[in-house]
Amino acid sequence: MIYKIGDNIISSLGFTTEENFNAVKQGISGIKHYDAGTFDLPEAFMASLIDKKKLNDEFVKLSSKNNYTNLGKAAILSVSSANKEAQIDLSNKKTLFILSTTKGNIDLLEPETCHCGLDPQSPVYLWKTAETIADFFKNPNTPIIVSNACISGAAAQIAAMRELESGNYDYAVVVGVDFLSKFIISGFQSFKALSPEICRPFDKDRDGLNLGEAAATIIFSRDIRQPDTRRKTVISLVAGAIRNDATHISAPSKTGEGSFRALKYVLSNNSQFSILNSQLLFINAHGTATPYNDVMEVNAIVRAGLEKVPVNSLKAFFGHTLGAAGVLESIISMRALEENIVLKSMNFNEQDFENQINISKEDHASKSHISNLFIKMMSGFGGVNAALLFSDMKYETNLMSQVSKSHVLKSQVSNLFIKNHIRLSFKNSTEISEFYYSLKIDYPKFFKMDGLSKLGFLASEMIFKDDKNRFAPNENIAVICFNSSSSLDIDTQYQATICDNENYFPSPSLFVYTLPNIVTGEISIRNKLFGETSFYICKEFDARQIVETVKKAFTDKTVTAVLAAWIEYFEEKREVFMMLIDNRKGDDEFTEEKLKKLYK
Repeated sequence: MIYKIGDNIISSLGFTTEENFNAVKQGISGIKHYDAGTFDLPEAFMASLIDKKKLNDEFVKLSSKNNYTNLGKAAILSVSSANKEAQIDLSNKKTLFILSTTKGNIDLLEPETCHCGLDPQSPVYLWKTAETIADFFKNPNTPIIVSNACISGAAAQIAAMRELESGNYDYAVVVGVDFLSKFIISGFQSFKALSPEICRPFDKDRDGLNLGEAAATIIFSRDIRQPDTRRKTVISLVAGAIRNDATHISAPSKTGEGSFRALKYVLSNNSQFSILNSQLLFINAHGTATPYNDVMEVNAIVRAGLEKVPVNSLKAFFGHTLGAAGVLESIISMRALEENIVLKSMNFNEQDFENQINISKEDHASKSHISNLFIKMMSGFGGVNAALLFSDMKYETNLMSQVSKSHVLKSQVSNLFIKNHIRLSFKNSTEISEFYYSLKIDYPKFFKMDGLSKLGFLASEMIFKDDKNRFAPNENIAVICFNSSSSLDIDTQYQATICDNENYFPSPSLFVYTLPNIVTGEISIRNKLFGETSFYICKEFDARQIVETVKKAFTDKTVTAVLAAWIEYFEEKREVFMMLIDNRKGDDEFTEEKLKKLYK
C-alpha cells in the first residue's frame, strides 16, 4: 500500500485538479470539433486539446528557458503543481520519477529521418524526454519509463507501488503525458475508430472514441502522513495487476479474459481489506466508447461478480488521453472518493449488452464508511489490461496511528535464477526470415509482424522449445521487455505514409505496431500466456534496472517465472537477449553482475 500526497491535472478543462474536477461535476466536456487542416490532417476530428498559449504562459513562470517541447513543458508544470501540495524534495535521491507515455514527442519525427537517422539526443526518444523532466528538478536517479499502450498510466502506478514497497525510495513521482499530432490522429482514423461526435461510453449508440491531450501527476509516499487542512482523508493505492488477453494485438477478448483476471487479482490478493460490494463505491472503467472495448469490460465486470457496483467512464469529458489516461482518471476518481460521490458516465442513456451492469447516469452521493474503495480499469493494444484498487480512510487520529504502525515493507523477493537464455543478432531482415525457416515453424502470422515482434517471437521459440506444456494456458509467466528506441523503426515507416497529403495513405497494419509492447502481446498469443506483460524504455542496456524490475514483478503473487528481454530493432541494431527467470535453484543466479557478463 502506498499513499497519494499530491496530484495535478493539465487538460483542456483546466490546469489544476480542482479546475478539472469541478468541470466534470458541472458536466462540461473539453472535447471540441476541429476542422480539416488542423495538424495538417485532411479530415476533421473531435478531440480535447490543451491551450498551448496558456501552457507557455504558465511555464514561463517556472523557467525562462525555451528549449523544451510543449509535452515536456506540460509534464514539468504538472509535476511542479502537484508538489505544491506534496512539498517533497524532488532533487532527493530517495525520490523516483516514473514517466508514463505512449508516443511522447512523436510529432518531432520527420519524414527524412527514415533515410538520415535520428539525432541520438533527440527528444523523440522516450528516455530523453524522461531524462529532461527529471533533470529539470535536479533529480539524480535514472527515471523509469513505462510505455505499455493505453494501460501505461496504470502500469506506472504499479511500478511506483513496487518501488516504494521495496524500500528503495520514499517517494515516487508518476507523471503521465501525451499530446496529439498528425501521427496519432491519422492512425486512429485509419482504424475508423474515431467518433464524429462527443463519444458515448457504454451507450447502445456508441460509435467510436475521441482523443485527448493531458499531463497528469500523482506523487506517492511510502509512509502515511496526516492529510492537509483541505481534506480529511488519505487515499492509498492498495493493489494493482496487469494481465494479458493472449487473444489479439488490436482487438479485446470477447470474454474480457485479461481484464477479468486483473480484477480477480486486486479483489482477492491483499491482506489489508476484505473487499465487499458495500465498500466498493464505484468502478472507473476504461470506457472508450468503441463497440468491442465496452462489451469486453462489461463481460469482465459481470464475471467478477461486480454487476451491481456503479460504473462510469470519463472519456466523454477528456477524450482518450493515452499514456496520461490512467493517471488522470485515477486522480478524478480519487477526488470523487474524497467527496463520497459517484460521478456520471456522461453521454450514456441506455445499454444493450447481453450482460447488464450498473452504469452511473447521474452524479450521486454514496453512503459513508470508515474505508471506501474504488477500482480503476484500463485496457490497450497488445492485449494488455490493468486494474487498480484504491482506498480512502477518513482522518481519525487513532485510525491513522494504527495504520501507520501496521504499515511495513513487503519482504524482499528471494534469490532468482536464470533457467534459460539466448542472444540473437541479425544483419538484415533476410537473415531473420532464414532463421525462422530453420526452426521449421508453421506460423504464417510471423511475416505480418514488425521487427521487434519477430525478434521476440524467435527468441521465445528457442526459450520454450523443450517445454512440453508451453501451449497450455498460463497466468504464472510474466513477459517484461526493455529497449532504447521504443518502436521507432515502425514509427518512421508509418510517418512516411502520412507526410505528404498528396500521397496520403495511413496504414492501420503499420500503426498497430507503433507501440513497443506489441511484441509482448505476440509472445503471449503464441504461448497462451495470460500473465503480466510490460514494456520499459531505457537509455541503454541497463542491467540494474532490468534486474530490479524483474525481481519486483515477483511481488505479484501469481508470478512464478518471468520471460525478460532486451530487444532492439532500429537502424543498424537487430538484436534480442532473452532470459527465463524463476525462483527455483539453478546454476546462474539472476544478478546485475551475471547479467552484464551474459550480455557482453
